[in-house]
This record gives sequence, structure tokens and C-alpha cells, in this order.
Amino acid sequence: MLFINPDYKLWFKYPPMGILYLIAVLREKKIKSDFIDAYLTKNIEFAIDNKIQDYDTVGITATVGQAYSAKKIAEYIREKYPEVRIVWGGPHSTAEYETLLPKLADIVVLGEGEKQTASICSNTPLNEIPGIAYFKKNKIIHNPRENYIQDLDSIPFPAWDLIDSKQYHSPGRRPLYLMVTERGCPFHCINCFKDIHGNTFRTRSVENVINEITLLKEKYNAREIHFWDDNFTLNPKRAKKICSEIINKKLNEDLRFALPSGIRADIYDEEMFTLMHKAGFYFLNVGIESADQEVLNKLKKDLDISKVKKTVETLCAMKFRVGLLFMMGLPFDTKESLNKTIDFAVSLPAHHAFISIVTPLSGTPLFEMVKNKMKRKTHYEDSFIGYDIEEERFVNENLPYEILLQSHHKAYRRFYANPKRIYRIIKTILKEGFTFNDFLFMLKCGFKILSTGHR
Repeated sequence: MLFINPDYKLWFKYPPMGILYLIAVLREKKIKSDFIDAYLTKNIEFAIDNKIQDYDTVGITATVGQAYSAKKIAEYIREKYPEVRIVWGGPHSTAEYETLLPKLADIVVLGEGEKQTASICSNTPLNEIPGIAYFKKNKIIHNPRENYIQDLDSIPFPAWDLIDSKQYHSPGRRPLYLMVTERGCPFHCINCFKDIHGNTFRTRSVENVINEITLLKEKYNAREIHFWDDNFTLNPKRAKKICSEIINKKLNEDLRFALPSGIRADIYDEEMFTLMHKAGFYFLNVGIESADQEVLNKLKKDLDISKVKKTVETLCAMKFRVGLLFMMGLPFDTKESLNKTIDFAVSLPAHHAFISIVTPLSGTPLFEMVKNKMKRKTHYEDSFIGYDIEEERFVNENLPYEILLQSHHKAYRRFYANPKRIYRIIKTILKEGFTFNDFLFMLKCGFKILSTGHR
């Protein structure tokens, strides 16, 4: 199978870890596979033409941000190579499989894809493969899913030998790699799409995690690893064990760690924070979303806003570089709730704020709530979309779009228009070991905030 990672218009880009997981699984089955990353090629059609001759199946992954690029790629393959079987996977594909079949897809993998992909490539009869959708006899067939993968240690490490991590651009030291140490989130936020990994929290063993860190450091010379867990600190006991093993095995020597996907603000454990810092965790985001408790309750975030300040202040006092994750534009947001969020963000000693424009994802309760008010009837497939792109997603009677834009700009300008905060950012980054990537990150973000009012 030839995998294709569609483009995504972001100023930073990580390697396609999900695809590399699937390739590793196929390797174990002795099935030929390779991938193309549209982010790294100037001419995706030329890249496809150059490789597709060796494959009878193409796999396309798609998040909502990749949907536009993925659609264009599928249309190109359909037209020029009609004999090639097209398989889609990923969150957007799982939610929107009925719109993809049969025009743009022959098969859509629903949810976790390791088992299904291997079966598809082994030519298992489609009616025997759980968790896929396909088109047969003029109708869409939806095979029920099996349980989620319980033994995460059984999944091989990603095929990192296929990529050059230095080609991907993100803040931090290079070579930089990604890891996921758990799957599933037990919380029920209405904005989150859960059909990939579900609500059942499953973890890799500490030994398995340490083995991958060791591999990345010793074989691939990793200098930085970003954990993209839904919540690395959800089980403090496990997090402490991982950190203790990193320290005991001296894996933190010339290797540091970050948690860009965020941790919950209400899980407070000073011993865990201390071990994380000692193990080399230097940067983490804290998921807050809104400072209005009523908004959080409607979001089903299950977060007590009164607990946030203590966590953020403690992390900053322990010398972590801390980012805050907020959302603006929920259906129940008002000008007053946004002002409350802005005031709260400004009051915290964190170094960064990442404030996204709410993007209702297909398949979520939030999407169902506003789908009849959407500005994009094609569910984001008609142009590139991103969480930081200022564009009206749906009609919000409580919050005119002009007020949302003003609040978004106001939030960034008020947060960063503080000499003490700027001084703390520069001081912290210099202490961590200033890199050229960090400099570019600061320069680009600073210029964008000053010129447009947002990141």
C-alpha cells in the first residue's frame, strides 16, 4: 500500500506518526508499503506518478485540516488511475465515510486502523473485516467495529527509518520525534471526536515506553520527543514511573520532552511535576478552553476553573515553560464569557497562549448542535481550514462574528503586551538552550500578533 499524508496549512509540521505505525504493521506481515508526504513535496501529483506504479492500493489519511488536500488527491488518483483501490482513514474519514463512498473511496477504515489495514492488504474478504465501510451492489456496507486494541504493546514502533526528522519544522531541538503512550480519553467534551480511540483509557507499559525512548535516542539521535497523548498525567502513578525510569537510565541526558497536546489543569501532583522536570520535560500546555464555568459545564469539560490557577502557578514556579489552550466561539459563548476568559488568561503567569477559533468536527455532539447553521455545507472540504484560521464556521446568535474576531485579537494583544511576560519568555528559552527554531518561532509569532492581532 502506498500511503499519502495530505497537506495541512500550518506554520509547523510533524512527521505522520499514524502512517508510520501502519507501515510498521505491514512490514511485520511482509507487505510492501511506502508513503508520500504532501507537506514535503512541491508537486504532489508528480510524486504520486513517480510511486503509484508499484502499488494497487493507496491509503489516504485525513483530519479536518487535511480534508481539502485529501479530496484533491483522491480526485486526481480516481481520474488518472481508476484501477487503483483507494482506502481512506483518520478522524475526518471515519466521520464522513458516507460522503466519500464510492466517488472518492473504495474502502474507509473506521477508527483505529492497524488491524483493518493489514487485513485489507492481505486481501481478506471485505465482509470479514470489522470496522470498515465499503460500497457494494449500489449501497454502502458498514461492518461493525471490534473492541479497541487493548494490548498497545503489541503494536510495533513507527517506521521512523523512512523519514528525515530535520525536514519537519516545529519549535524545539532537532532531530525531533513524536510518541503516544496511551489511547482513549474517559472524558466527554462535546467538541472532541472520540470515534478513533474511544473513551476507554488504555496505556502502553512503562517498559515499552522506555524502550521506544531508548530506540529514538540511540538509533535516531533524538534530541527532543513530543508526547501527543490525550493526557499524559491522567494517571500520576504511571507518569511518575515513566519519569523515574528516564532518570534512572539517564535518557534525559541531551534529550528533552514536551507535552504540546496539553494536560488537565485539575490533576495536581507536585511530586509528579518535580519528577517530570527532573526527567527533562521542559514545555507543556494546559487545557483550559474557557474561564467561564457555565461555558465549561455546557462543554462537558468536567473542569473546576477554580483549580486552574494553582496548577499553572506551580508549573511556572517549577520552571516549566507553560502554554495555555483556550477556545473562542462556542455556541454558548458570549462577549461577556470571552472577556472573562481574556482576563483570566492575562492574570496567569504562563509563557504562551494558544487560542483557537472553535471548529465543530463532524461526528461530535458540538457538530450536531450547529450543523444546520454551518457556513461550510461541505464540511470544510472546499478549502484549507485550521483551528487558528479566522473564518466564520457557523452562525452564532449569541456572538456576532465581528465580536468573536475582536475578542480573538484582544486576547492575544493583551496577553503578550506585557513586558514582564516577554522578559520571562526570553529568560526561560535562553535558560533551556536557545535554538534557531525557537528564534524563528518567536519571530514569526511576534510579527503575526503585532500585524494581525492573533497567532
